[in-house]
Amino acid sequence: VLNETGGAFRIANLILKWVGIKKIPWAMGITGYVVSIPVFVDVAYIVLQPVTEALSGRSKKPILIVGLALTAGLTVSHTLIPPTPGPLAVASLLNADIGRLILVNGFVGIFAMIGGILWITRFCKNYRIGYDDEIENREINSLNKDTNLQVNKIVWLDLLPIIIPIIFMALGSFVDSNSTLIVEQIVSFLSIPMVAVMMGAMVALLQYAIVTQKGKSSINQLVDQAISKSALVIMITGAGGAFGYIIRDSGIQDNLSTFFVSLPWLGFLLPFLIAAVLTTATGSITVSLIGTASIIGPMVSTMNHSPEIIAALIGAGAFCVFHTNSSFFWLLERLHKVPLPILYRTYTMQSLVMGISGLIAILILNSIGIN
Repeated sequence: VLNETGGAFRIANLILKWVGIKKIPWAMGITGYVVSIPVFVDVAYIVLQPVTEALSGRSKKPILIVGLALTAGLTVSHTLIPPTPGPLAVASLLNADIGRLILVNGFVGIFAMIGGILWITRFCKNYRIGYDDEIENREINSLNKDTNLQVNKIVWLDLLPIIIPIIFMALGSFVDSNSTLIVEQIVSFLSIPMVAVMMGAMVALLQYAIVTQKGKSSINQLVDQAISKSALVIMITGAGGAFGYIIRDSGIQDNLSTFFVSLPWLGFLLPFLIAAVLTTATGSITVSLIGTASIIGPMVSTMNHSPEIIAALIGAGAFCVFHTNSSFFWLLERLHKVPLPILYRTYTMQSLVMGISGLIAILILNSIGIN
C-alpha cells in the first residue's frame, strides 16, 4: 500500500532531505536503534521494509547497505536494551541494577552499531544484487506517475501505518497482561505484534481507498499480491527458526557451556565466549542471553567485575554470529532475494564485527575504571 500510494516515496524523500544521501546508513541505524526497543527485530524490519527499499532506490545505494544499516540498529536494541525480554532476563539472573545496565549497555550498543555500519559502508558497498534493479525500476515508475499521489501530501499521514504498530507494541511494555482492568486488557491485546501490525495495515488500506479512489477489487488484488509475496517468506523463515529449535532441543548448548566453564583461564572473556558459542549454535539471541546468564549467574560473586559489565559481555557475545539457523538470516534472503554466499560475506560478517566492537567498548570502560 505504501508503494502504491507513493507514501514510501514521500517518506524516503523526507529522509533524504533531512540527512542527505551519504548519511542514510547512519539515519537507518539510529531509526532501528530506537524502534527495536519496544518492537522485535523481525517485525520492525518488515514494517520498515517499504521505506528501506524506497530509500535504496532513491539514493542508488544497494539494498544491503540500507537494509543492514537498519539491521545493525535493530539488533543492538534487541540484544542490549531493556525492556526487550533478553536483556531484562539477564539483569534478573545476574541481579544487575537496571539503571546502570542501561547506561553500560547503551554505550556498548553505540560501539556495536557503529562497528556494524562502518563494516557495511566500507566493505559491502560493491555488493549489488539483482533485486537492486527491481527497486530502481519501481522508483522510476513512481517518479513517472501522474500524480497527485506524490504532490502536496502530508508525510505524517504516510507514516501512520508504520507508527501505529510501533506505538501499540511500545504501550504493551507498560501494562500488565494479567490485569483485570478493561483498558489494560485492550492495550495488552493491541500490543500483540500480529494485532498491532494488522491495525497498521487497516490504516494503510483506508488511506489507499481515500487517496487512489479505487474500489474493493483493487484492494483485493493488493491483498493477493501481499499474500503471494509473504507466504514464502513466512514458510522459509519459519523453517529457519525450526532448524534453530531442533539444535537447541538437541542439548548442544548445555554440552558447549559445560566445556567452556571447565576452562577457568578464560576469565574476563568467559561470558562473551559462551554467549558467542550459543548464538552461533542456536541462532537465537534470546536463548544465548538467557542461557549464558543462567550459567554465569552463580559465578558472579567470584568474578572481579560488576553484574552490569558481565551483562554487557554477554550481550556483546550474543551478536556473534548469525547464519542459516537464524530466522532473520532467511528473512533477508527472501525479502531481498539475496544469494546465500553474499549473506555470509555481509550479514554474518557484520554480526561478528558488531560483537567485537561491543567487546572493545567494554574494554574501554574497564580501562577507565568502570568494572
